[in-house]
Amino acid sequence: MLGSTGLGMRLEPIDATQRALGGVAIAGRTPTIIPGDPTASLDLLASTASVTLQPMWGSYKIGSNQGEFSGTRFPVVGIAFPLGTTGVATLTLNSFFDQNSSASVKDTLQLMGNDIPITDKSDLLGGLSALRMGWAQRISSSIALGASAGVYTGSVERSVVRSFDLDSLPLVTPIKEFSDKKEWTYSGPLLSINLSWNPNSSLQLGTALQWSGKINMSPIGASEGEKQSIKAPLELKLGGNWIINPGVSLNVGLSSSDWSNSGYPELDAVVVGRTTTYGIGLEWEAARFWSGPFPLRFGYRRSTMPFTFKGHIAKEQNVSVGFSVVVAEALELPIAAIDVAMERGKHSASGLEENFNRLTVTLRAGNR
Repeated sequence: MLGSTGLGMRLEPIDATQRALGGVAIAGRTPTIIPGDPTASLDLLASTASVTLQPMWGSYKIGSNQGEFSGTRFPVVGIAFPLGTTGVATLTLNSFFDQNSSASVKDTLQLMGNDIPITDKSDLLGGLSALRMGWAQRISSSIALGASAGVYTGSVERSVVRSFDLDSLPLVTPIKEFSDKKEWTYSGPLLSINLSWNPNSSLQLGTALQWSGKINMSPIGASEGEKQSIKAPLELKLGGNWIINPGVSLNVGLSSSDWSNSGYPELDAVVVGRTTTYGIGLEWEAARFWSGPFPLRFGYRRSTMPFTFKGHIAKEQNVSVGFSVVVAEALELPIAAIDVAMERGKHSASGLEENFNRLTVTLRAGNR
C-alpha cells in the first residue's frame, strides 16, 4: 500500500548481512559490495561480483478491508575490482523506490435512466534506480576514504481503465471501455563520500554523506505534460561495529534525511519531513562450516517512511535473523559466500497495518 504514494516504497540498497544486523550499510566487518560505500569492498582479495535478491510477502488491513500481497524488488548488483592491496573500484546498480501497485473500485453510473455498474482499475508499475561507479583507498592502516558518482535511472507507468457491465441492458451500440496511460522516465546525478576509521582492532566507525541533484521526470510516448523536477535530500549515515570479545560483535547504525522541500507540489503534499532509521544487531561466530566461519546474526530496525499514507506518517519496524556460508576462503577472508537474512516486520499508519516477511539473499563470488 505504501508504494502508491510519493515516489513509491523505499528500497534501501542493503545486502543480506546488513539486513540481518539491522544496519544502514555502514561499518560492516564482512567484506562486500554496497552501493554508496566502496570502502566496504577494500578487503576483497579478488575481483568480485555480487547480487542481492529480496522477495517480500505478507498481509494488510485497512479498516474492515484486508488481503495479502507479495513481490520481489529489483536486484542489487555490484562488481568490485581491487587496485593493488590498498584500493578498490566498484560498479553498482540498485533500486531506490518501487512503484508497483494495483487498485480496483466498483461503482455505479447513471446512463439513460439506468444505474450501470462500472469498475475502475488503476495500475502503477515502475521504479527509481541508481547506477554508480565508486572508488576507495586506504590512507593509513586505520583510515580509508571512498567516493562514488552516478545517475538516477528508471521509469514509471500509470494506467487507468474503466469498464462497464452492460449485460442487463439491451443496448444496440455497446459502450467501449475507457483507458488512459501515462509514462515517465527518471534521470539526475548523485554523489556520495564516505569515511571508515578503525581507532583500534576492536572498533570500526564509519560515515557516509549522499548528495542528489534534481530527479527529473520526463514524459515519454503519448504522455502529455512538461518535465518535472524533484529536489532529493542529503542523506547522512553513521555506523559502528565493536568486537565485544572474540567471536561476538555489536553493530549499530543511524541514517537521516529531510524530505521537507522537494520543489514538486504533488510530492510535497505527501512528504513526511525528516526521516530517521536506526538499528542494532549482534553477530556471533558460532562455529566453522564448509570453508570458513559460520556467523549467526540477530537485529532490530525501526524507520520512518518518507511519504505519508492518507495524510498519516507511516513507520516500519522489524526483527531479523541471518547467517553466512563461506564457500571458498583465502587468507582467512571469504572470496565466495552466501549471506541470508529473514525479517519479520510491520508497516503501520493510521488505519493501515501491513505485517510482512522479507527474505534477503546475497551471493558473492570472486575470481582467484
